Amino acid sequence: MKQRNKAVCWAETEPLLRKVVLAGFVLLTLWLAAIVLAPLFVSAQSTALNMLGSAIYFFMDPVCHQLPARSLFENGLPMPVCARCFAIYLSGMVVVGFAIVKKAFYLWPARWYVFLTIAAASMIVPEKVGWMDDYLEVRLLAGALLGVLIFRLLLEAVVYGKRNVNG
Repeated sequence: MKQRNKAVCWAETEPLLRKVVLAGFVLLTLWLAAIVLAPLFVSAQSTALNMLGSAIYFFMDPVCHQLPARSLFENGLPMPVCARCFAIYLSGMVVVGFAIVKKAFYLWPARWYVFLTIAAASMIVPEKVGWMDDYLEVRLLAGALLGVLIFRLLLEAVVYGKRNVNG
């Protein structure tokens, strides 16, 4: 008989782990706010906001290639990260936020992670090897899948890191 993994309630976790998860959520939210606000700041009339927007683009340059053809646009300007990176951060924030709101967390079966990996790879690999054109919608979907995959694994590592997963 297959045993389903018992959910770990936040009340059962160490206070430090809850703080780590909450801090991660806050950082992701601030990171996404910076991504969304950067084009608005750069196009603002205020010199201070303009400089802040430029600083965000500069800071995010090592994080992402910032190619306009692969980016979402806001106020006529590309965001400081590509559509795939934006979707990774956005879906990661949703995953962490959902775990916080639900106040419980449980392990997913390994097959779900295998599915997410294969689905994301089936969108990324053909584009990388030149078998498929680079479509913004595909980048968004692949990023969303990667964000769920990455941030679920990070949450599992944080929440179950000190636990015996098998029992």
